[in-house]
Amino acid sequence: MFANGFSSSPSNTPPPFDGANFPPIAIRDNVEACHRLLTRELGVRHLRAVVGFSMGAEQAFQWAVSHPDFVDAIVPYCGTATCYPHGVVRLESAISALTADPTKVAWALHWCAWVWSQEWWRRELFKPQFATVDDVIAARIATYAPRDPHNMIAQASMWQRHNVGDTPGFDGDHERALASIRARVLYMPSETDLYFPIGDAEYERQFLRDVTFAPIPSLWGHAAGAGANPADNDFLNDRIRRFV
Repeated sequence: MFANGFSSSPSNTPPPFDGANFPPIAIRDNVEACHRLLTRELGVRHLRAVVGFSMGAEQAFQWAVSHPDFVDAIVPYCGTATCYPHGVVRLESAISALTADPTKVAWALHWCAWVWSQEWWRRELFKPQFATVDDVIAARIATYAPRDPHNMIAQASMWQRHNVGDTPGFDGDHERALASIRARVLYMPSETDLYFPIGDAEYERQFLRDVTFAPIPSLWGHAAGAGANPADNDFLNDRIRRFV
């Protein structure tokens, strides 16, 4: 993924496109780069499935729109095909936190408030890994402290502007883009995701031709797809195994 610090990113691109001057990128740019890698470098001509979590789910939808004959199926989980207005506002608050506090403490607090559900916090499901709320926050701060804020802002902006309807030929119409998908879709939102609310997924499913809709029955919010909860992992693995 562009801007992740390993691929081309604000932190490793030479002037004049380094840091805040890094050019705006889109999810479809990542998909195009991956398509070129597969076809031109590795000789892969067809995919059985594209499976993706969060921004990877955005990529899965984009694959099916950009390359409809290249992939048989997609499995997006904890992510949608378009970033809707509430997501744009939330991400703007994250970008503001990073801009105001390069130490990323403000960003870590933002993350903690959004990545897990309210019920996850009430039941203190962070235990026994962490003893207190402060321990959770401290761990998040430590995780993000080494990361370049320009990379994080570039990724947030990429997420913020994502719309499969911006694919050439659809004139910004994400509903028409979703309706064009010929691949089978296993769509798995988290029932308690605050980043990608299940209502957004329920709205999108109506435009998909061949969709299996299987919400993840989890209290872990967006993190239901991140691998930390064994029950969520079992649900995902079982569904994906049967689907493909």
